[in-house]
Amino acid sequence: MEIQIKEQYVGERVDTVVSKLIKEKDLSRNIIQRYLKEGCHVNNRECKRSYKLKQGDILNIDYKYWGNVVNEIDLSTDIKPQKGELDIRYEDNDLIVLYKSKGLVVHPGVGNRENTLANYLRGYLESKSGYDCLMDRAGIVHRLDKGVSGLMVVAKNKKTQEYLKEQFKERSVIKIYRATLEEGKKFARKIDLEEYIKEMNINLEPWKKWEKMEGYIGRSSRNRYMMEFKRYQFAGSKYALSYILFAKKEALVKIDTGRMHQIRVTLDYLGYHIQGDKLYGHSETDNGIMLESVLLSFLDRKGERISFRL
Repeated sequence: MEIQIKEQYVGERVDTVVSKLIKEKDLSRNIIQRYLKEGCHVNNRECKRSYKLKQGDILNIDYKYWGNVVNEIDLSTDIKPQKGELDIRYEDNDLIVLYKSKGLVVHPGVGNRENTLANYLRGYLESKSGYDCLMDRAGIVHRLDKGVSGLMVVAKNKKTQEYLKEQFKERSVIKIYRATLEEGKKFARKIDLEEYIKEMNINLEPWKKWEKMEGYIGRSSRNRYMMEFKRYQFAGSKYALSYILFAKKEALVKIDTGRMHQIRVTLDYLGYHIQGDKLYGHSETDNGIMLESVLLSFLDRKGERISFRL
């Protein structure tokens, strides 16, 4: 939306004016300032947050972009306990491994403070008198996007949460996803992925024989809502490493890093797209992206590796 600055806003800082016009109570001034360069322009140019608007300036606010920002904000510092269905596959005194269904949001956010996985986890643990209030995010240590289903591990106490967080930080957690691909390129390998996943010996690190995709992921210069993968480092990009096995019309993807849209954008670089992906692919339906976390392996508090697979 374009706004020509008149007397009402003359002399005010641009970040102050943007916060007034967006009118989202959960978008603090700090958040506005953090995303200002991509969320608005003055006279078709990026501007500093301290810029004071002048008579006749043209302020352009990208409301779609700010809507995405709103959806990404994590409000897990204040989680309301709720009763909800949890598909628990394993539980002990320290952790829970569960299956997150497609469409379930992991963390509370703006306009979506209830009916998230975090709400259900807190409700479940409190019902068993086992909620550790020292934990943050109700024990969650990693996330899956709303449209992605699959296995997740959750801590039940602060010590376990920090222990698991450290494993994710050190990239010692093994995460493998299964993607159903759009029609397009033909695949040479005719592997039954269900059997392959069941029989996979992770101690032999079979992904080392898959296609190694090493490069950098950063925001797309063509579309700010998308990311892009390149073999070389570029402005704002971060290192990314994935291993991919193509089979029939599907792919297994092991990610060693956790970059935004890593699987989708890496496949896009190779000319493949996931079914149901409206952003990178060609889907026009709202049935959700066909991407699932099918194998999760990590060390328990005793230092022993435990693995779960669908």
